[in-house]
Amino acid sequence: MKWSLQQLFKLAQRPYSFKDVYDFHDRIANIDDILDISDINVEGVVQFLYDDRYEFNLHINGFLILQDARTLEPVNYPIDIETVEIFDKVMNDDEDIRLVEKNTIDLSDVVWESILLEK
Repeated sequence: MKWSLQQLFKLAQRPYSFKDVYDFHDRIANIDDILDISDINVEGVVQFLYDDRYEFNLHINGFLILQDARTLEPVNYPIDIETVEIFDKVMNDDEDIRLVEKNTIDLSDVVWESILLEK
């Protein structure tokens, strides 16, 4: 899901809820220990904080099929992640924020990164 900052400014003057489904099958092609991945459901709320800063509260769920370490059999690995991500056009060294480039926020990379960190 992608949003322009102008679109977000209009939507997020008050908290705005959204849902989306991501298909990451193309991203697991070169990852040996992920055998398969379900469609990933993402629900969230975006809120305008100030200037060009937005806060995304995300709930990410789905499942991976991984190889069991002992038997090498495929096993389901459920993914259920709650995360808060802050996007801004200005980067500060003392804050954990994501830089907005090209006036667009794309959540697909954030969701994928969260899945890999959970795995």
